[in-house]
Amino acid sequence: MTDDSAPTASRRPLLGWGGTGLAPGPAFLVIALAVAAKLVFFAVLDRPLGCDCGRIWAMPDNPASNSLIMLDPYSLLHLVFGALLVAWLAWMRPGWGTWTLIAVVVTGSTLWELAENLPQSIQLFNYDTGDPRDYRGDSLLNAMADTAAAALGAWIAWRLLPWRAVLVLAAAIEVLVSLWIGDGFLMATLRAVQMI
Repeated sequence: MTDDSAPTASRRPLLGWGGTGLAPGPAFLVIALAVAAKLVFFAVLDRPLGCDCGRIWAMPDNPASNSLIMLDPYSLLHLVFGALLVAWLAWMRPGWGTWTLIAVVVTGSTLWELAENLPQSIQLFNYDTGDPRDYRGDSLLNAMADTAAAALGAWIAWRLLPWRAVLVLAAAIEVLVSLWIGDGFLMATLRAVQMI
């Protein structure tokens, strides 16, 4: 293995402890604390549990339901976040074991969700009031599903793809989501920079 490459999928443990870092027990504790923090934070903000619409996927033709229903087009961006984070961590900390990586991805996703749902962040990244894409914050169900999407992205990057393929996948999903719903990491960042 060279210094500039992540471990290959054939050398990566599926779910064994492997490597340095957290054993499964402490990793589960970190994950549980992250989930508990998210539950408390969303309760304090009085966010809805979910949508009573009976759907699990928000369609792009109804952007007002994004972030309320369990999955929406933004779930793909959370998948990319998890994949990029684990690819970067595998490169920066090649000795870290699977459970450490999972704990870091879940904690990172939780921090993203907490920051994303602060009233100040909602204002910063939002569209004009009345725009159908107007963002009012995530439901708890959507925030939990976003973290699950990040964990899935991490697993895909850790088990299935070399880091260069992760970069290509991330770019492809960014373009796809941007064309599909007119939003994405880059568009949101540009919108925020314009508002500062």
